[in-house]
Amino acid sequence: MMTENYTLTALPPRIIKLLFSEQRKSYKVNDSVEVIEVLLFMLAYPQSSKTERFAKRKLSQFTKFLKSLNQKSKKNLINSGMPFTEMNVQFTHDFLQWLKSYNGCKVILANKPEELPDLNNLLYTTLTASERTETSAGLDNVSLLQTLGVNSADTLGFLLNEFNRLNHVPLVKDYLFDSLGLQCILQPVSNTFSLAYNQFLNHPVFYHDAFIKKFDHEKLIAASVPSPVKLNMEAMNQLIVAIKNAMALTNRETDTVTYMDVNTLRYVELERGISVAVYGMTPERQLPFESYMGYTLFKNGYPCAYGGSWIFGKRALFGINIFDWFRGGESGYVFCQLLRVYRQWFGVDYFEVEPYQYGQDNPDGIKSGAFWFYYRYGFRPVDIALKTLAKKEAEKIMKDKNYRSSEKTLLRFTESNIAWTIQPFTQMKIDVVTKRISAMIQKRYRGNRLKAEEESVSRFVKLSEVKNYDITPSLVEVAMWSNAFEITDSELINIFSQMSAAKTVNPYQYQQLLLKLFEVLDKKR
Repeated sequence: MMTENYTLTALPPRIIKLLFSEQRKSYKVNDSVEVIEVLLFMLAYPQSSKTERFAKRKLSQFTKFLKSLNQKSKKNLINSGMPFTEMNVQFTHDFLQWLKSYNGCKVILANKPEELPDLNNLLYTTLTASERTETSAGLDNVSLLQTLGVNSADTLGFLLNEFNRLNHVPLVKDYLFDSLGLQCILQPVSNTFSLAYNQFLNHPVFYHDAFIKKFDHEKLIAASVPSPVKLNMEAMNQLIVAIKNAMALTNRETDTVTYMDVNTLRYVELERGISVAVYGMTPERQLPFESYMGYTLFKNGYPCAYGGSWIFGKRALFGINIFDWFRGGESGYVFCQLLRVYRQWFGVDYFEVEPYQYGQDNPDGIKSGAFWFYYRYGFRPVDIALKTLAKKEAEKIMKDKNYRSSEKTLLRFTESNIAWTIQPFTQMKIDVVTKRISAMIQKRYRGNRLKAEEESVSRFVKLSEVKNYDITPSLVEVAMWSNAFEITDSELINIFSQMSAAKTVNPYQYQQLLLKLFEVLDKKR
């Protein structure tokens, strides 16, 4: 049933024994997480329908075992993401708000009112005018909440609703809400709120007769990507739940997931049971000039990896996180499939990776030699000296298969970003734009940023001949950019105008316009 593909020989004997044991009394609480993670790997990389049925049957058995445990035993599994176990989390306002509206778990405030910072100062910014005077009466948190008619069981809902009143100033809301330091307990309502059952499968299961370890990564990344799958509303909601639960159940949070703009969500199905969801952020959360596009990669329906890319024309900073229990399968193939999607959908010619991904403040990255994972797929240090060192180390590895780079050397590599250029190109970096704007503010407007924005917008509107317009962040961005570079060319101004309109509603179109802008700029040099 299971061959060496699953590297059973590398597992502790007790885990192998539990996998094949049919007696619940032999199950161990402390081993159950490891067993279920092995089963998840088997379900992501099943060799046959027989293997799949076996894994699902064992998963059901261990789920029933976990459900039967008393609360004392379950405490050992807190934050494991296993079925019928709790999560102790500290998330942003928006993510907690979503979790509270989601029917898969109960969200319970762990803090007592008296343990929270002074609510008088915080609620002064949110309460109605008639209630605001209560915050100056010298009441402690408990008394203030009682005066406002808030029951202890309703405290979390009350605080979330109050901070909703600051949605128009999201950064201020984040700062104030984070100062509360709310600790919450996520209690599963059913087994669906667990890593074991968090699945979005929209295609037939792919069965593996072997793992792909060696392949032409350049050919794969150059291959065209199928059109996004058109999902109905129900399927789309299921996909969003799977994406968000993958974060909640691992006690993680990313901006692209928390502030996802569902209108930008694209889902594509690739080879070997791989599917990828790509998504941007709501307008008020978008970054200036570049597009921060997140992703979740699924393997036979199970979230296998997540991350994102900060895209600016042909340049992109890229990050990947593969969940521990899916490592050891086809990680390289999965990584290149992600590059393929971003390459094809956004026209990226240059991918750059930051040092944390391969060891900076990341001991596991050093221990695993993650630098060489990226090196295998064309990534080289941006720093010239380190690029030379890496080449010498690679030659030593080629000559001696037993040679391993020292920890000291691997740490040296983390002193530089690494990058892969697919096609040579010329394009300014984003910091060239931001530094030119800062210089303009200082020189032309003597540091008066409000005046710089107002005059830049006025200038841009006049050049673009737009009669009816709203002053949006994206309009201010292109206005400041065009003013800083003293651009008056009508063709370029027209592209900037289209970029302003597209930025808030369609990051894919915005990226195409940005590529067009750089193309026209090159021609006019």
